[in-house]
Amino acid sequence: MSSCVIYDDVFLEHNLESHPENAKRLIHFMKPILESGKEILTAKPVSNLIEKIHSRDYIELVRERCREGLAFLDPDTYVNERSFTAASFAAGAVEKAVELCLSGERDRVFCAVRPPGHHAERDRAMGFCIFNNVAIGAYRALEMGAERVFIVDFDAHHGNGTQHAFADEERVFYFSTHQFPFYPGTGSRNENSSHVLNIPLEAGSGDRRFMEIYSETFKKTVESFKPDILICSAGFDIHEDDPLTDLRVSDRGVRFILESIVSVSERMGIPVVFSLEGGYNLSALERCGEEVSSIL
Repeated sequence: MSSCVIYDDVFLEHNLESHPENAKRLIHFMKPILESGKEILTAKPVSNLIEKIHSRDYIELVRERCREGLAFLDPDTYVNERSFTAASFAAGAVEKAVELCLSGERDRVFCAVRPPGHHAERDRAMGFCIFNNVAIGAYRALEMGAERVFIVDFDAHHGNGTQHAFADEERVFYFSTHQFPFYPGTGSRNENSSHVLNIPLEAGSGDRRFMEIYSETFKKTVESFKPDILICSAGFDIHEDDPLTDLRVSDRGVRFILESIVSVSERMGIPVVFSLEGGYNLSALERCGEEVSSIL
């Protein structure tokens, strides 16, 4: 199987040391990946497909706020002079990963990017997210001729922006496991549809519940939908050591989820793209980087 990681130093330039979503996250995550000798490809800026997911007015607002220096787009989401470039390359990395996979050049790609993306709505930033990296990648897959795209999101927080981006697009399936009730307040079972499956989880759900879901429900749902590609919002804030969440998944549980996603892709003969989302304990992120290395 041919795999690689997409990474760029520009992701470290979007930074505010006092904020939980800072550059140290990616430094620690990448440490075991770099030591493993995995192939690393550079990112590229996002194409004009960004306008399929975000409005022009919003894109220009982000650009202008970044020119001002340190600023906040919402109470949780900061920008600095380099944030527009970092966010553009983060979305472009997922776009590039989809291109590599659907062209047959790679079977699986992990996009080690930041800022994260799955909360970003069409017209606003949310929850540390500026542009919706995975949504842009999914749209690129459709543009390249994929008939069906399956997005799986195991971040501890519901990916409201991703779900909303494809609310009327039945070619894209959105599958999410997340702590509930919890930020951002979306993701209840009442929002489920023919192409949305939210599985809200209680605090403390832990390995056993995740293993049940990813060994059974997830696999059956993917097999039923028959996608041409899997795209994953990989949020490691599910980890038991994470300071912002309470799902209590161990290193073993994280590995099980990753292996389950890869196993489904192999069995169905379809590629998989992962994109880094949350995760705020540096030691846990480093160990999750080790798990990523093991499945690539």
